[in-house]
Amino acid sequence: MSNNNLPPVWNRVGKHAIFPEANHDEIARYNFLGNLNRHLAGVISPGNKLAYEKRVLPKFHNSHNRDLETRQEVREAMKQDPHYQTWSALRRSSMEMRQQAGRSLVLRQIDELVEKAEGLNQGKDTLKLNPDLEIPHYLQAVDHHCMPGSYYTELIEGDVTAAANYDSGLFVTVTGSLGRMNNGGGKAIAKWLKTEHPEFQPQRILDIGCGLGHNVLPMAQAYPDAEVLAIDVAAPMLRYGHARAQDLGINNVTFIQMDGANTGFADESFDWIQTT
Repeated sequence: MSNNNLPPVWNRVGKHAIFPEANHDEIARYNFLGNLNRHLAGVISPGNKLAYEKRVLPKFHNSHNRDLETRQEVREAMKQDPHYQTWSALRRSSMEMRQQAGRSLVLRQIDELVEKAEGLNQGKDTLKLNPDLEIPHYLQAVDHHCMPGSYYTELIEGDVTAAANYDSGLFVTVTGSLGRMNNGGGKAIAKWLKTEHPEFQPQRILDIGCGLGHNVLPMAQAYPDAEVLAIDVAAPMLRYGHARAQDLGINNVTFIQMDGANTGFADESFDWIQTT
């Protein structure tokens, strides 16, 4: 692997007042995982295309006298190929290691993180939580991104560790491709709208499934006069995201615990609705 293919070191990740503190070994683990993910994406993953073209497709054609026709057929055929199996196992293992590294980082400082979040969130009417909200079954059925308990589980009162884990580890998972603040997606959307539709001046924006707000904050910054509502079912993400926004000085976003499938908002009450 040449130096040109190396990801940026985790030390360059953008930080804020509620960002978890990492020691030498924790930084080293994250940097190792960043390099592993870059290797998997840049070297191992492209081999799946070759495996499909050189082995999987010819083998299927010889057996069935036709080409693969659906994605389901492609998936079942690829599952039998040793390169795809290797890539899948490595990708799964890297994500499990990422969660182990992130959780060990944030859980040792859970009390401090909760205290920081409470200090930034206290007395603000831009964070609205609903402890009676029922978590949808499709979120309870699987641990998303291999994180035990997914993003909605609270280990202690006022918990924010799921979000701190995600915030600190996303840079590693995407090998820095979303920028120092992991907000490249939101910045790209805002820049495109500003360039292609300068006449568009939304007054109300709704972001469904906002997480901790990586992408909604750049949109709120791009349209500072807009009222931005960011909704999610996960209270830990909203607590952390709101505290993060407060520290970054972005105050036109209201974080609301709500199911995107049943918001209760009136039709045509927003100028811009999206999910980031």
